[in-house]
Amino acid sequence: MMNLLITAFFLGIVYSAAPGAVNTEALHRGLKRGFMPSFLVQLGALLGDLVWAVIGLTGVALVFHILAIQIILGIAGVAFLFRMAWISFLDARKSLDLTQPDNKEQRDFITGIVFSIANPFGIAFWGGIGGGFAVQISGMPLIDKLLILLIGFAIGAFAWCIGISALVTWSRKFIGEKILRGIFTLSSLAMAYFALEMVWNLIHSTLYPMLSTRLRSHISES
Repeated sequence: MMNLLITAFFLGIVYSAAPGAVNTEALHRGLKRGFMPSFLVQLGALLGDLVWAVIGLTGVALVFHILAIQIILGIAGVAFLFRMAWISFLDARKSLDLTQPDNKEQRDFITGIVFSIANPFGIAFWGGIGGGFAVQISGMPLIDKLLILLIGFAIGAFAWCIGISALVTWSRKFIGEKILRGIFTLSSLAMAYFALEMVWNLIHSTLYPMLSTRLRSHISES
C-alpha cells in the first residue's frame, strides 16, 4: 500500500510538471503578477485532473475483472507514458513564449480548469494509469487501490502547485525559462521510468500469471 501511495505521489508531480499550456500560462502569470495567480492556475488544473481521474478510474473499476481489459489498459498506459516522455523531451528544448498579452488576468482558477478539462489525453491517461498501476498490489480490494492512487496523485499534484508557484515567484527577477526547461527534462526522464515500471508490472502481475496458468492447464491435460 505504501509503495502504491509513494508511486502515486511522484506520478502526481511528474504529470503536473509535464510541459503544456498549464505550466506555460502559470509561469507567465507568476512572473508577471506573483505567487497567487500562478497557484490558482495550477489549482484549477488540478481540479480538472481530478474530474478526469474519477471518470477514468470509475470506468476501470467496472470492467477491471476482465483480463483482456487489464492487458489493453496496461499497454495503453505504457504507450501514453512513453509518448508524454518523448513530448517532454522535445518541449524541453523549445523556447517558452512569455511575451503574449493576457487579457483575462483575473480568471486564473477558471483558466486552469479549462486547460485541464480541454486536455484530450486526460481520460486516456487515467484509463491507462488506473489499469496499469492498480495491478501492482495484491491482497487489496480494487476500490482501495484506486482510492490510494487518487489520494497520492492529488497530494503530489498539490505539492507541485505550491512548489512551482513559489519557485516562479522567487525567480521573477531572474530567467525562469532555464529552470522550467530543466524541470521538463527531469519530467521526461521520470515519465520514461514510470513507463518501464508499468511494463514490468504488466508482465509480472498480469501476463506471467496468465501464461503460467495456461501452461499448467496444458500439462495437466496432457
